[in-house]
Amino acid sequence: MLTQQRILGSIMVLSIVMIGPVLPYLGIRGIVLVVAFLAALVVVFRVGDMPIRRWFLGFAVTAFLLSCVSAMYWMDVRYVFAPMFLVFSLFLIQLANEQALDTFLSVATVLMLIVLIGSIIGVVLALNGVQPLFEIPNNDGRPNYFFYTTFTNSWWGSIIRPSGIYDEAGALSFMVCSIAALRSLRGRDSKVTWILLGLGFVTLSLAHLVYVFFHVLAERLRFRNIAGIFVTLVPLVLLVGYLGGYDIVEKRLLGRVTITEAGRLAGDNRTQRLVNAAEHLAENPKSVLFGAHPSCRFDYLTCKEKFPLMGENPLSPLALQGIFLSWPYYLALGALFLAPLFGRQYLVSFGFGALLLQRPYLLDMGYSLACCLVLVATLHNIVAKRSPRPGTPKPAAGIDPVLHLRAK
Repeated sequence: MLTQQRILGSIMVLSIVMIGPVLPYLGIRGIVLVVAFLAALVVVFRVGDMPIRRWFLGFAVTAFLLSCVSAMYWMDVRYVFAPMFLVFSLFLIQLANEQALDTFLSVATVLMLIVLIGSIIGVVLALNGVQPLFEIPNNDGRPNYFFYTTFTNSWWGSIIRPSGIYDEAGALSFMVCSIAALRSLRGRDSKVTWILLGLGFVTLSLAHLVYVFFHVLAERLRFRNIAGIFVTLVPLVLLVGYLGGYDIVEKRLLGRVTITEAGRLAGDNRTQRLVNAAEHLAENPKSVLFGAHPSCRFDYLTCKEKFPLMGENPLSPLALQGIFLSWPYYLALGALFLAPLFGRQYLVSFGFGALLLQRPYLLDMGYSLACCLVLVATLHNIVAKRSPRPGTPKPAAGIDPVLHLRAK
């Protein structure tokens, strides 16, 4: 059983790795990966050993039935499978116990540290004039350059925003923050968590800065943690200064939080998309139910040709996919934003919810698992905190059977 759960944890790590740009470039689609993961689970677990919990079955049936409504409206069978990655993520979670989650957190933490160190090396190489080894196209059509130890789709002469193994720097920051949030909710060593978050600033992501702000509010920084972060990051800061990187930080990160003459943040690339989505919904009320067009769910490049940019904002799931597909996203936002009512420690959940406002990818492979892990851990901790004292019966219903999360 222990070996099975460790393998399950490793499969969960693979699911957040496989969303990089390489597999889509090779023509390997997400559904192929899901089938491969399911086949591996069948080999590891006997079918009879795979519990199907009632909460999961209820959610899966509801999600697929509602997606069928959109499928019938658009006469497009692809909509039936639209919730597949979200349902698969929850299927993995309902199989998992503490050993699986511990394996996931341990492996994912080491992986993110390696990816971030590789990203720093890539930045140094670019600063020294090294050219990318090769490039491949991202799903959105933009080129993704490989600087030996990191990808990037943001390259300005000798300056890059590294994206690690992902398609853009924001995706790397999102994964780092999701691991940091889960580590905090899980009670893991905060020193390591803060090192992750500190190194994550190499992405020059504004969203990363926002999440770290809430993480600071949620945790009490102890001297030993601050000392560990200081010892780890000072060499990095000195190296950045030696290479002339302070100008990069000022222009590409701090410069993005300045206010323009129009009264907006210099780095704000979401407001106009939010306005476009709101205007589209006002002019096309049916989109609230069914989305703008099938291409906006299944063919991003075609959707961009048909409609103004409406993605990466809290209205985009509604405008692009409709409420019959996007309802889990809005339920998740509500839970994450209300979580701090139950304790300051859940400000990490609030901060993660803030990330979802500009990266609403709950239905997408890899992203859905990261989102669900943080959401389930948040809900479980709240329920466990409010449950009866030891020795008294626990509530028959709730999130308790999902994961046995005990802070270590």
